[in-house]
Amino acid sequence: MMMKNTIAKLLAEEDIFVVHKQMETAYFDVKNRELGLPIWKENTMEAVEEELLVCHEIGHALYTPLDMLENSKLRKIDHSVVNVLEDARIEKKVKSKYLGTVRLFNAGYASLIKKDFFGTSGKDLATFNLIDRINLFFKGNTNVTFSDAEKVWVDRTAKTETPDDVLTLAEELIAWMADNPESMGTPDESDEGETSDEANESSGSGSGDTGEESNDKKEGKENGTSKDVSESDDTDSNTSSGGDDSADDGDTSTDEKKEVNAPEKSDVIEGGTDGEGAAATPNITAETADKFGKSLQEARDLGATSYDYVRVNDLDLEKVVVPYSTIISDNKNHYGKDTFFTSTLSEVDELKKSSKKTVAYMVKEFEMKKSADAYARAAVSKTGSLDMGKLHTYKYNEDLFRKVTTLPGATNHGLVMCLDWSGSMADNLKGTLTQLFNLVWFCRRTKIPFEVYAFSDAYAKRLDIELEKEAGAFEVRPFGMLNVLSSKMNTKDEMSMMHILWMIASQWGFRKWSEFGYPQRALASYQLGGTPLNEAIIAMMKIVPKFKTENNLQKVHSVFLTDGAGSSLRGKNEWVLNTRESDKNYGEHFMGVSSLGKNTVVTDPVTNVTIKGDDNDGRWSFNETPTLLKLLKKRVPEMNIVGFFVAGSGKHGLVRPDTLRYAVDGWSYEDYTSDKIKSALKELKKNNVYVAKSKGYDEYYILPGAGQLEVENFELSDDLVGASKAKLKSAFGKSANGRVSSRPLLNKFIAMVA
Repeated sequence: MMMKNTIAKLLAEEDIFVVHKQMETAYFDVKNRELGLPIWKENTMEAVEEELLVCHEIGHALYTPLDMLENSKLRKIDHSVVNVLEDARIEKKVKSKYLGTVRLFNAGYASLIKKDFFGTSGKDLATFNLIDRINLFFKGNTNVTFSDAEKVWVDRTAKTETPDDVLTLAEELIAWMADNPESMGTPDESDEGETSDEANESSGSGSGDTGEESNDKKEGKENGTSKDVSESDDTDSNTSSGGDDSADDGDTSTDEKKEVNAPEKSDVIEGGTDGEGAAATPNITAETADKFGKSLQEARDLGATSYDYVRVNDLDLEKVVVPYSTIISDNKNHYGKDTFFTSTLSEVDELKKSSKKTVAYMVKEFEMKKSADAYARAAVSKTGSLDMGKLHTYKYNEDLFRKVTTLPGATNHGLVMCLDWSGSMADNLKGTLTQLFNLVWFCRRTKIPFEVYAFSDAYAKRLDIELEKEAGAFEVRPFGMLNVLSSKMNTKDEMSMMHILWMIASQWGFRKWSEFGYPQRALASYQLGGTPLNEAIIAMMKIVPKFKTENNLQKVHSVFLTDGAGSSLRGKNEWVLNTRESDKNYGEHFMGVSSLGKNTVVTDPVTNVTIKGDDNDGRWSFNETPTLLKLLKKRVPEMNIVGFFVAGSGKHGLVRPDTLRYAVDGWSYEDYTSDKIKSALKELKKNNVYVAKSKGYDEYYILPGAGQLEVENFELSDDLVGASKAKLKSAFGKSANGRVSSRPLLNKFIAMVA
């Protein structure tokens, strides 16, 4: 499968999107740049036949313009006729460009003809109409005959160079056939008694339809109304898994939902054809193309798992990242210098002073771990010089040479941290910021480059920032990555930013109104909002490589600190044709959204790594974050990804059993009464942290909330002055345990970078 994908991309000379799923036939969506390949029954399609279909659809990718089929509708040319003539043109060009494909086309079509994919077995080819014989001739059937008058049209088909040549030829050919009944062929006796409409329906309405009546058609019958065939083709035909799913499941989706499930017929060039369309002469259709489409349908493995395919977005970081200079500038004149302003500033100053001991402890731990690790990996080797201090041992010691110990080179580390800036973090925000500030000051002392981003949707919502919607990619709703702290900031800006963050955090749970007045509300764009965690991970796929390159780092540590799962990525962007005649934009394309199921396949177009949704258990909403984290890991090799889940809530920061359901055992939604949950709660209470298994993160830490997030600093109390040795030992032991349990984030980072 991967080999076919790579070959298709190489031949197309672009990074087209190759999908394998339940569909009517192979197709190329010229608008979404998507090559669709069905899942075939085992031993049904030979390798050369599959390769033929790939090469054919690549021809459409290279040479069929986006508006060609739309233009054919406007000019009222039968879709099947256009498809036959366009197939001849693009296959000629592919063979000319890639000489090696000549053998594939010849062998592939010969094999398909032998299997009777075109419905010619046992039939006199002279009974077929002219367009069918042209189709068979250019597919490699050498038994087709033409009259002298008909040979003119065969020659013209071979000489078409442009899409307009094809459309003009189709118009003229249909008109000529209407005026020359002998070119229409003679009906086969086996087909007598079957109407044209019945034939189309029995053949599944061609390769591009689901083979069942569309919802609109059903509704029309139920309401006692009729619907024009050509209109139905334009609005309801689809080729993606979405159409098949709705047919298999008996789904009665609305028009809007059905529209977004598949590429629009106006944009899809198929391996077969539907036989319907807005033709001036509807009886002139390519029946062999219809039969080919039906044969491909029958070759599909309907029992195979159907997947939804989606790409990782190429986000414009200028629209997503808010620089720290902008944040400081926006807030500079917002807060008046009242008692709330001065009191919170004093709190930040006091926090920095009290944290000096914590930071010093962290630096010491860091240096000790770093030294221990370096010497553990040290290499000892002999030199060519004698160790004069060992010469006296020459009678019993053969090792008389000096030795040298070589320490391995230090690794340059960097930190990128993403902070959940959502409303549910309100109770835990000050404790979280305390941990964060200590980490920033530690990085300053040890000269470790860092960036901190607060992710939220409030900024984009308030400023009406729209993100570009990419066809085939996730529907990413507007959000912001607020670059709140950075190693590039000077000390003044750093303190200003910390004060701004502290004032925003102090809006909630502020209890000093009588003394310091009511808290000032933050600017609307910097208020706490939703939890775009998955969007933040997609942004990190561009942020982290840029950060690594700019700082010449060997290893980056990415930390996500949240209080739960992120908002779900609803689905995939797709171009949809507006079929509502009452709408002023009728006939135009707009970006719609199709939903994603649990069997979702996500591809990162940068690394070309693909992860199937069934690699994860449960619903797609539980699969999103682990899948994206895995792709982030692939985007930046040698990167640690650590998650901190602030699970506690309320003013006491207590952790409820049901809060841990999805987090304890890898997003599996564990029963909150299970022994696993009970064990996790017990360990959390004992150590103030629980290390959970989680797909995507290298390590996932569950933390309590509120005051339990505060960093403890040991001070020698007055009652310990003159105390006994045993009492002092006990006090220091409790202090050490408290320091360790109150700073899991800090200690974990030290261990990672040492």
